Amino acid sequence: MTTLSVFQSLWAMEDLPWRSAQPWTLAERVERIASAGFAGLAVDLGAREAPAAAELAPLLSGLRSAVFTFLPDDAALDAALAYADTIGAELVVGCGQVFPGDVGTAADIVRGWLRRAGGTPFQLETHRYTLTNDLGFTVSLLDAVPELTLAVDLSHYVVGNELPDAPDPRVESLIGRVLARAGSLQGRIATRGQVQVSPSFPQHRDTAERFRRWWTAGMRSYTGDDLMFCCELGTVPYAITGPDGAQISDRWADALLLKSWAEELFEGSTA
Repeated sequence: MTTLSVFQSLWAMEDLPWRSAQPWTLAERVERIASAGFAGLAVDLGAREAPAAAELAPLLSGLRSAVFTFLPDDAALDAALAYADTIGAELVVGCGQVFPGDVGTAADIVRGWLRRAGGTPFQLETHRYTLTNDLGFTVSLLDAVPELTLAVDLSHYVVGNELPDAPDPRVESLIGRVLARAGSLQGRIATRGQVQVSPSFPQHRDTAERFRRWWTAGMRSYTGDDLMFCCELGTVPYAITGPDGAQISDRWADALLLKSWAEELFEGSTA
């Protein structure tokens, strides 16, 4: 039977707690993640405060881990794999910062990353201004590389492709194709103009329901042993700020809300 493991992004712990002049230390961030019942954490090597692997490893203390990274070249993947080995991470997620003009070339690049990863599970993330920027191109890439699985963050498609608010048959078909190849899901909700909005604000109820429906579809189509759902509510510039520069929502409270949603949706999807 498939299980659900909810992770929290370590990048999403930066500049927390909300409205505090004293941010949590790395050890406090990890401890908060563990005490809140998350199965693990994801460390983004592109984050402003990404810790050294040797600093993070002794703090995990039973928490599982994954490594997220941007891939402008093979050296970046090699560095991520080395980091993952040091902290005992179970997965590397890559955002391909390469822009081939055709699907065939893109497929060759992705196959090369899969070979380079060797025995470490590797997933390609759906992310703006990367290889998977365009929804239709991504689906064509999936057809060309049937062994590829995705780390699916649909917020990037909503804002990056300015997807229509109302249900659209083309969009739903393509999203369904992407979700069918999801190896993991990432928790963030977006509107056509903002990549990250608070799931707790009442004006975002409709977009939240849209993402909840998509996540449920991804959970139902997943056929592996354990599905990772990573809450990834990033700090500035993802987090919206007011005229004083302060963030307008409590991302930690929102992460806990997303965690509860993921658990609720997963239970419903397997009932």
